[in-house]
Order: sequence, then C-alpha cells, then structure tokens
Amino acid sequence: MRRGPRFLLLALVALLGLAAWLGYGLWHRHRIVAQHLPATPTLAGAPATLSDQIGDATLQARHWRHAPRGLAQLSRLYHANGFYPEALQCYQGLSALEPRNARWPHLTASIITNYGRMDEALPLRRQAVALAPDYLPAHLRLGDVLLKGNQATEASAAYAEALRRAPGNPFALLGLARCDLAAGDWSRARTRLQEAVARNPDFIGALSLLVTVSEHFGDRATADALRLTIGRREFSDLPDPWVDELTEVCFDAYRLSVAAAVANAAGDRATALALLERAIILAPQASTYHRQAGQLRLDENNFAAARDHLEKAVALNPTDSDAWLRLMDAYRGMGQTQPAVRAMLTGLTHCPQSPSLHLEHARWLRANNRLDEAIAEFRVSHLLRPSEASTLVELATSYVTAGRTAEAVVTLNQALERQPDHPIALATLALLAVNSRDEPEALRLWALIRLQPKTPPAVVSRLQQTFSAQFGRPLP
Repeated sequence: MRRGPRFLLLALVALLGLAAWLGYGLWHRHRIVAQHLPATPTLAGAPATLSDQIGDATLQARHWRHAPRGLAQLSRLYHANGFYPEALQCYQGLSALEPRNARWPHLTASIITNYGRMDEALPLRRQAVALAPDYLPAHLRLGDVLLKGNQATEASAAYAEALRRAPGNPFALLGLARCDLAAGDWSRARTRLQEAVARNPDFIGALSLLVTVSEHFGDRATADALRLTIGRREFSDLPDPWVDELTEVCFDAYRLSVAAAVANAAGDRATALALLERAIILAPQASTYHRQAGQLRLDENNFAAARDHLEKAVALNPTDSDAWLRLMDAYRGMGQTQPAVRAMLTGLTHCPQSPSLHLEHARWLRANNRLDEAIAEFRVSHLLRPSEASTLVELATSYVTAGRTAEAVVTLNQALERQPDHPIALATLALLAVNSRDEPEALRLWALIRLQPKTPPAVVSRLQQTFSAQFGRPLP
C-alpha cells in the first residue's frame, strides 16, 4: 500500500518535469523567433494580398505555439518579394531553430551570392551539402561558389559528386568543363561539352561554351554552326525546387515575369504562362505582361490567344512597337492579312521611330510592287538603326530589282562593313559579279561564301547555276 503514494508522487514529478521541459522548449523557440522577427518594412504600393499575408504571418510568429511556422512563412514572403534583409533575418532564426534543416543555409546562400559575398556563401553551401547530400542543386551550387572563388580543384570534386549522383547531368558536365578550362585543359573541356550536348542538344550553356572552345582550336565552321543553333535563345539556370517554389508566394508582377522568362527558357511554357497570368492580375494596366504572354502563345502557334493578349497590350500602351509587331505576327498566323496591315500602319502612327515597323512597311510596299516607296522606307529603317546590316541587304536587293546596280553594290559593301561575314550580302555581290562577267571578283567572293555555314542552300545553288551558265564551267 505504501508503494501507491510513492508511485503517484514519482509520476507527478515526472509529469511536472516533462511540462517544465516542454514549457522551456516552447519559451526557447518563442524567444528565438522574437529575436529574429523583422520589423515590417514599408509596403506602400505593394498588393494588398502581400500586406495581408505578411501581417498574418507576423501575428502567427508572435503566437506561442506557432511562432516557428509564422517565421518560416515570413521568410518565404520576404524572399519571394525581394525583401532580402528581412528574409536573411528570418533564415538566421530558422537555422537556430532547426540546425539540421539544409533548406535554411541553402536559401540564405542563394541571397548572399546575389550580393557577390562568396566568402560568406561558401560555408553555407558546404553546410547544405552536408545536411542534404541527396539534394543535387546543393552540390552544383557549391561547385559554382568554389569555381568563382578560384578553387577549381574543389569545385571539380563538387561537380563530380553531382555527376555521380545524376549521370549525364548537363549542369554538372558544364561545371566540370569550366574547371577544365581553369586548369588549361581545353581538350578535356571539349569532350565534356560534347557529351553534354549529345545528351541535351538544347542545353545553351554547353553550346555557348563550346563556341569558345571551338574557336580556341581554330574550328570556325563548328563555332559558326553552333551560333546558328543557339540563335537568340538564352541560358537557363539549373532547376532548384527550394528556390523555385518561392514563386508561389510572389506578389511582385515584375518578379513573376522574370520567373516566367526563366521557366520558358527551361522549356516549361505552362508554368511560364501561369506566372504571367498572375502578373497580369497583379498589374492589369501593364502592357508588358500581355506582350510577353502573347509571345509565348505565338511560340506555340496559338495565334488566337496571342492576338487577344497583344490587342490588350497595344490598347494599354499604343507606343509599344514590339507589341504591334507581335500582333502582326498573330494576324498573319491566323491568315488575316488585312488586319495585319492595319496593325502595321496603326503601329507606325503611334511609333514613328520604330525601325522594325518601318522595315515591315518597306517589305509590304515591295510585295505590292511599290518599289520606289519601299526603297524610301528601307532607307528610313536604316537611318533609325544604322548598325543593322540586314536592312541594308534588303535595301540593296530592292535596288537590284529596280535596275540600280551601282547603288546596290555600294549598299552591300556598307552592309559588309557592319557584318563582314553576312552571307546574303556576299552572295548577292557574287551574283552581281557573275552577271557583269567579273570572274575574278566572283571567285574571290565565292571563297568567302564557302566559309559561311549560314548561307541558305537555295542561294548557293542559284549562284552555282548562274556561274555555270555564264562561264561554261562549275564553281570550284
């Protein structure tokens, strides 16, 4: 019987101890959150949704039970919307609360590296790799920081580990190639880049660096072919889910549009369009986001959807010449020639200094046999953008059609001053030389044309046929 009271007493002491321990833990977590809770920044001009969510998360962070959850939500809101000092303060507290969570040093480093503070970012990158060895972006980001810090050997090890975990990963191969170049091993770098391109033919990072490597080896033909493949496409950074998911709580229209461009470059057009739709909702009077969405719809040949966005873009901002040009493309894609012409002419009234709209007008005039007017418009386009060689080439071909050969030759040479390897300029000059029976000049130009991989096969074939007919033998 004496054991009962003693057991109850021990149980009571244990419960009191547990309650004290839990209470201390709750107090300790609350104290850490309170120490790292940022003052709410000025949110003038910010969407009401962002202000409301920051307010709700701040209240949650001050609550005894849910303080860590509130601080984590605040960190996402601040980071996603560009309030970086506040986000860093939150991450510091979260790292103290959850020292085994790799997300916090990884996200902290993603901000710090944008400031160029690589010495501070490096230990954070190492910590993220140690805590989350299976998270591939952590290894790749560690390699990036090490390489930027001129620690190519260690960077190579980080990229190699990423490649071991994800065989064929293009970003790991690109990183290793950069390390090879830092060590002066151009041959090995070329091999890695070729492997990256073989596995991922659209990987612009490897294609772009392979241009430099090909030029180093004197392989101009390959370098030019690669440039042709790249075109106007841009490098897309590596997918990083911990960072990328922050767009879910982004309420800054411009940041959403940038994220949309990144997603589109990575081949994720659906996400890009969804982000742009959110940007449009946040900034309904901004024409830029409608134009950007219209371009994405054009890229997928959804001309009706493109037209809807682009009509809204020019209505919101009639001086947006790019939107008028894309609207013309949408109408043409739908087979609506007259609306396309109206868009061009209306765009010119609002954007009289647009070289591209004048160029479109010149092409339309030429197509409608209004050659003198077309030549005048080509000249206007050239004066507005004098560094452009292609406009001069089109002007020259119009001179040729009008029988003004001497002016055509002068204009083509002006184009070559701006772009010495312009294939159409060279080919047109060669045809003029053939027609005037200037065989030495035709052969000189032919030698240059053969070095240009961008010369259209139809142009080369026409030149060969014309030369053979004129001189009675094939081009060498």
